[in-house]
Amino acid sequence: MASIKPYKTAKGRAWRVQYRSPDGKNRTKQGFRTKNEAQAWADKNATTIRTGEWIDPNAGKVTIGELGARWLEMQTHLKPSTLRTTEQTWRIHVKPRWGDTPIRAVRASEVQHWLSSTERSASIVRKNHAMLSQILDMAVRDGLVKTNVAKGVTLPRKAKARKVYLSWEQLSAFANECGDNAPIVWLLGTVGLRWGELAGLQVQDVDVLRRRITVRRNAVTVGYDVKIGTPKTHESRVVAVPQFVMDMLVPLMDGKAQDAWVWCRADGSPLRVPSNHTWFYGALKRCMEKDPDFPRVTPHGLRHVAAGLMIHAGANVLVVSRQLGHASAAITLDIYSALWDEDLDVVAGRMEESFSNVVEAL
Repeated sequence: MASIKPYKTAKGRAWRVQYRSPDGKNRTKQGFRTKNEAQAWADKNATTIRTGEWIDPNAGKVTIGELGARWLEMQTHLKPSTLRTTEQTWRIHVKPRWGDTPIRAVRASEVQHWLSSTERSASIVRKNHAMLSQILDMAVRDGLVKTNVAKGVTLPRKAKARKVYLSWEQLSAFANECGDNAPIVWLLGTVGLRWGELAGLQVQDVDVLRRRITVRRNAVTVGYDVKIGTPKTHESRVVAVPQFVMDMLVPLMDGKAQDAWVWCRADGSPLRVPSNHTWFYGALKRCMEKDPDFPRVTPHGLRHVAAGLMIHAGANVLVVSRQLGHASAAITLDIYSALWDEDLDVVAGRMEESFSNVVEAL
């Protein structure tokens, strides 16, 4: 039962509420101008205690900076490249704006203004929001605040990534410009490996006779380092390799130990993803100079090239999904559905041809 008592202030009499909180502490809330105001607050406070919704009024004094640092320490499940991006988001965008702000002082209108006034891509804005929202979610779970005010704000629409596809002739022209690195382009552009999966290949992963590669690891470029981890889905997979590409890999493995990298840098470490001014973009520049319509493709973009070539070769969604290492065929369809749409006319034409043959036989 709360007690309501008056006390003197420089401006006259005010009222305070004394009560016992769920943690057993005697607490005081004061500053009410009238006894009725104090009684109304006491009644509302008693209801929150009774329903289990009571929150320590001092808990919200914890800052976003304090809670964010604790949240960041918990992200040990992230892969190295994702963790590095997450740390950059915190250091560059979220902490400078919200680090000194008490949890209870965060307002939905301020979050909206922050997001709307950030002059960066929609992808970055959404990452910033996601991090702040996850920190506030943790504050809600810990009972520091009642609600996450970052939920329900308006976010910029994320533009769909533009996928570049090459024809067989274009892929061949690009590979020819890459010289000794042509096998890399052919493997990425026909099999659909991620760069890190290619960089993480060891001799023991390549089955020449069966024309198969087992993807067991991912050598991801993180800053200036290469971190070895599991594939993106944390599961190994077996992919098929065209014979002419496998023939290119055989000389690269000749005389190497089973645990040696198929490709490596001069110091024996796995390849880093090509940056600007490297052989990859030099070859691309020469292709674009020779053909103004030649698309600008990235190492990861060759994965889309491989998907496009597989689909146009007649591969079904399950085969493409397995080859690319997607978690499900639904993901493959979501990314490449337009390519199968392009084949609808071919399917319709074949059905019409079959129907005509049946009609003629009647």
